[in-house]
Amino acid sequence: MIKQRFIASVQPYLNPTQVHESIYDIDFIELQTLGIKHLFFDVDNTLMSYSETNVSIKCMALFNDIQLIGFDTVMLMSNNSNVDRIEAVAKQLQLPAVTFACKPFVFTMRRVAADAAINLNEAAMIGDQLLTDIAMANVLEMRSIFVEPMDAEHVSGTKKMQYTFQKWLMRQ
Repeated sequence: MIKQRFIASVQPYLNPTQVHESIYDIDFIELQTLGIKHLFFDVDNTLMSYSETNVSIKCMALFNDIQLIGFDTVMLMSNNSNVDRIEAVAKQLQLPAVTFACKPFVFTMRRVAADAAINLNEAAMIGDQLLTDIAMANVLEMRSIFVEPMDAEHVSGTKKMQYTFQKWLMRQ
């Protein structure tokens, strides 16, 4: 009974609008057709693994294609507090970035949206974590797009537990 109540109480916030194996499986043209004008991407284990320091050529090509589609905003939104790492990724992709975004708390995303006059109902958050990326997007009524973590093995023990919990939640 407690398990069912828990799942019922959190499911609306942890249930992504779309689920994909990776960012390369997302149909960005379809998103634009659905009225999405603003894209926000998590970085770590969404665009690149924690161990990578450079963005792959494949990822750069994807973001070049995304830019050609004509979204109003394409931005990196990371909880990582390593400003140098996220700024290096942003520079490689030629995108603006927010570090230490404190997802799932909504204050950073609300500030970014207010500063840029972004209607969050026309925005999508793409990330690998239900408890941060997807929860924040759902609270703000954004489109939430979950992608499988790029590397769930070479992460901290805490992150491994989180990924295990995510898999359990996705099966419920």
